[in-house]
Amino acid sequence: MPELSVIIPTYNESKNIPILIHRLEDMNIDHQIVVVDDNSPDGTSDVVEKLASKYKNIVLVKREGKLGIATAIRDGMLASNSKYVIVMDSDLQHPPEVVPKILRELKKGKDVAIASRYIRGGKSDFSFSRGIISKVATLLAHINLQETEGIKDPMSGFFGFRRDIIQPEQIKSNGYKVLLEVLVASGTRNVVEVPYRFNKRATGKSKFGIKEFIRYLKLLLNLSDYLMIKFLVVGVSGAILNLLLMKIIVGGFHDPLYMGAILALEASIVSNFILNNYWTYRRRRSSGSVLRKYARYNMMSSLGSAIYFAMIFLLTAFSVNYMLATGIGILASFSTNFGGSQGVVWHL
Repeated sequence: MPELSVIIPTYNESKNIPILIHRLEDMNIDHQIVVVDDNSPDGTSDVVEKLASKYKNIVLVKREGKLGIATAIRDGMLASNSKYVIVMDSDLQHPPEVVPKILRELKKGKDVAIASRYIRGGKSDFSFSRGIISKVATLLAHINLQETEGIKDPMSGFFGFRRDIIQPEQIKSNGYKVLLEVLVASGTRNVVEVPYRFNKRATGKSKFGIKEFIRYLKLLLNLSDYLMIKFLVVGVSGAILNLLLMKIIVGGFHDPLYMGAILALEASIVSNFILNNYWTYRRRRSSGSVLRKYARYNMMSSLGSAIYFAMIFLLTAFSVNYMLATGIGILASFSTNFGGSQGVVWHL
């Protein structure tokens, strides 16, 4: 049994795959190459079959249609039985010379080793627009998935992992960003990054497009248990409660503005905390006692509250309607509260 399986999903890569396989075979490592082809019309599987007659460590998995990279990796795992798995693209943008470095880190005891474009020594040959998309996608992953904390390149498609940290059936999507599924499903923090240069595609066309980005957003929402949407819904409910109480206390009872602002704010904090603790962050209920989390939530809300009050009194001083000023204050403090909730209150 080889110690390493290199899983390579393919679709229309007949020109690139022989170059990649020859370069992998030149390396002095105990490995098998598992090519999972989605019925490529350019004859990719035929090319692999010819190479398999020369190299006896090649396994070809033929599939009936274009089913996606994630399921290809799952099927590749099912067709292999090695201790370590490395996933890479077939278009030569992932240099195979990095494979031994990834394997070395896994053999040292790391659960996951990521070929990273964004640590010292790494580089990406992205176009400007593709680079922006990558950075935005990375930011969204960091915001929504605590499992990516401290990882510079959680969007990498070039990574390795110990086979026993995840089962094939735990890979459920059909998109590109399988590393996120591995990190979330395994829950491991025993991760290291290895620098590499993301090369320009040698031949063929990239499969990345708007559909893949939409799939990524769906995957992110699913892996995070729709955390961002839930937090937003809770925030909106708190804002409505805040505005209603301001209207009642200030508009109805004609109490001083500052008294209405304080009471309305604390009521919305209590409401938001209860909903977030038992709904938004239900997967992180083990992050501490309820009273301790509530104390931290109030503490982390203090900065947002300062912004909230500053906006109300500053804007009303310039004759802005108090209801409009309250709404602006709520929006200004929202991002602060979200960051504090993620990083302090419900941080595992």
